[in-house]
Amino acid sequence: MKFIHAADLHIGRYLKDISLLDDQEDALNQLIQIINEESPDALVIAGDVYDRSVPREDAVRVYNSFLTRLAELGVNVFLITGNHDSSERVQVLNSLLETHGLLLQGHPEDPLKKVGIRDEFGEVSFYFLPYKDSFALREIYGLNESKDDSVLYDEIIRRSAAGDGNRKVLIFHGFVTPGVKEDMETSDSERLLTVGGTDFVMAEVFDIFDYVALGHLHKPQWVRKGKIRYSGSLMKYSFSEANHMKSISVVEMDKEGIVEVRERHITPLRDLVILKGSFSDLMNSPGENHAKDFVRAVITDTDEIQDPLERLRVRYPNIIELQRERDMQEEGASFAALEKMEARDVRSLFHEFYLLENGDEPSDEMVRIIDETVKEMGVTSDETYKA
Repeated sequence: MKFIHAADLHIGRYLKDISLLDDQEDALNQLIQIINEESPDALVIAGDVYDRSVPREDAVRVYNSFLTRLAELGVNVFLITGNHDSSERVQVLNSLLETHGLLLQGHPEDPLKKVGIRDEFGEVSFYFLPYKDSFALREIYGLNESKDDSVLYDEIIRRSAAGDGNRKVLIFHGFVTPGVKEDMETSDSERLLTVGGTDFVMAEVFDIFDYVALGHLHKPQWVRKGKIRYSGSLMKYSFSEANHMKSISVVEMDKEGIVEVRERHITPLRDLVILKGSFSDLMNSPGENHAKDFVRAVITDTDEIQDPLERLRVRYPNIIELQRERDMQEEGASFAALEKMEARDVRSLFHEFYLLENGDEPSDEMVRIIDETVKEMGVTSDETYKA
């Protein structure tokens, strides 16, 4: 079984006030070309088709054109909505499109929607879990008594896939991590999620599946090698993604459900780049290298420069941001000081504050009162401070 895993198209996105539709059409054309070359059994799109829940007319045009071309190719398309999408708008023509092999799922079903595709080894079951926050999921599945997100997702999967002996693929849009949130690499352009009281789901919840096709994080990356993967976005949508190599994932599954994944890279029509150097170096470097690209310039000069942005724009017409390294260093020092304070426990912070204000050490009785107070607040006296 071969299928292509893509996600996070964000059709209709703007960078500052610049429309990226031309760039997105070019990226989608490359995806169509890859489909022609790979001849997959299916294309999986794991959410965030649009960039906003009420897309502009020109974004809808690009989306409709893309779906039309996919229908003409005759490839199975399995698409779910993400946190940027309106479920109703994405799946408005679902019943018609399904007759052409395009299945668009905007709402989770109970049990989850399942579609089977056969290959020479038997059937592979594809399950659809579009984005909904856990409050909505509890309503859908009648699990309002459950406060634990892991119990919620365990029950959804148990109801849907526990008795399925086929090889299984889950299509899901959300934040999945093998341990803590910081284990995964995020980007500035990803909108925060809220999944109940948290904003992530533990990877172990999805152990029953042979492959989990994820959307939401924009960098291609594994959550669990060989099992759970983000394909990443087709394009760079913020300068925090400047070093990303954008791609789609070509997934090939064998008889036992073991997968091999190849990345097919997407070449940007206009890249996002960060250029750093003195003002003179940036002005004198070969501008044609980045004449089309979106540029963030970081100048290292310590002296003031007259109208640097407008002068740089002559060489880099699509310059978006200008930063001074000295300002970044000052901001970094402030952030480091905050991090250092966050590592301090409540008792030592009080001790330092009292000494600063009164010029004397706090008494044992005063320390005892502080300990009791923070305990009543639900923390311990050695718990670290969080701003």
